[in-house]
Amino acid sequence: MRAVALAVLAAVLALLAVGVLFFPPKCLAASGGGGGVALGVRGSLVGGGSSFIAPQMFVWSREFYRLSGGAAVVNYQSVGSGAGVAQLLERRLDFAASDVPLPRDRYAAVGGRVFQFPVAVGSIVVVYNVPEVAYGVTGRYLNLTAEVLALIYMGVVRQWCDVRIRELNPGLADRLPCRDIVAVHRSDGSGTTAAFTLFLSRAYPPWNNTVGWGLVVRWPVDAVGRGVGAKGNEGVAQAVLQNAYSIGYVEYAYWVKNRGKFDEVGGVAYVRNDNDGRFYFPTAESVSEAVSAGLERYLAKYGAPPGPGDDWNPVSMEFSNPPRGYPIVSFTYIILWRDYVAEGYGNAGVKAKILREFFRWVLTEGQRRLVDGYIALPREVAEVGLRAVEVVKP
Repeated sequence: MRAVALAVLAAVLALLAVGVLFFPPKCLAASGGGGGVALGVRGSLVGGGSSFIAPQMFVWSREFYRLSGGAAVVNYQSVGSGAGVAQLLERRLDFAASDVPLPRDRYAAVGGRVFQFPVAVGSIVVVYNVPEVAYGVTGRYLNLTAEVLALIYMGVVRQWCDVRIRELNPGLADRLPCRDIVAVHRSDGSGTTAAFTLFLSRAYPPWNNTVGWGLVVRWPVDAVGRGVGAKGNEGVAQAVLQNAYSIGYVEYAYWVKNRGKFDEVGGVAYVRNDNDGRFYFPTAESVSEAVSAGLERYLAKYGAPPGPGDDWNPVSMEFSNPPRGYPIVSFTYIILWRDYVAEGYGNAGVKAKILREFFRWVLTEGQRRLVDGYIALPREVAEVGLRAVEVVKP
């Protein structure tokens, strides 16, 4: 227990260090506190997008409904980051959530009319279904690298007994079966896909030169008949569980929720950070270390933090494949309109009021009510969002 407590303390200290390094220390503009939320209005919001953040958003929505005495209903639709952003821009949603910032072309089209800011940090884990080396049988998880992952999704590494996988796992090499690898990926526009493929692009240049990264990519493994598409993180997790000899990538919460099932048929991989040469398991400590290292690199390169109305793509680039720590991490961003009357929304005054209070609470008290696997924002990163919600109109 002492070791666990020390690990948790180290993670907390690392996050505090990130805040101090990333931004100059300031006082938070607001605090949600632990009591009720007095809105003065009654109404509802409809948001949607990232399935990566969906488990956390559902918890925040339920708790805010309770704290508001039933005055505010926040409906969240786990439709994928791409669909969420598209529906916001069509005025079909009141806010969107995405695991990557607005793409540069869309940011250029609506820049000055939207705010975007992080609300949480999460990690993407690599899960697999290989019964012969399942954690429940061997007590070990596989080691994998960006190169091997890229070559699997490129269709080059075909079988689990490939020498490149065997060399990474000498203790399991004799058990790895010569069975074709089924590579599961997202079929919808996905921020999780964008963050995963951005990691591959940053860590393994041949992937960047041939496939690249984005909400949707052309998966080479599909062309050789060994790729499977599934909708949402939920769909990928289930596809891996149901297909022997498969591999996939999901947000941490979708693995930990089904950890017992994954351990029966396979497990979750240690992933090597090629920058420091270490294999990392996705823990609060290793993800916090990655957050700290990624933001330090951003600050060293750009010198100043972005604001809520700025392009956050440079942050995503520096955040991916960080100098140390678990290498596949991502912010989840909320995207809001600055002026709901100007954008033609009905009942704009009530929507803006609930949006302001909901995200003020998410960025303060809500950071202490996180689902296992999500990491609280550094204090000063949360302040970026608080500055935005203060001026959402009307």
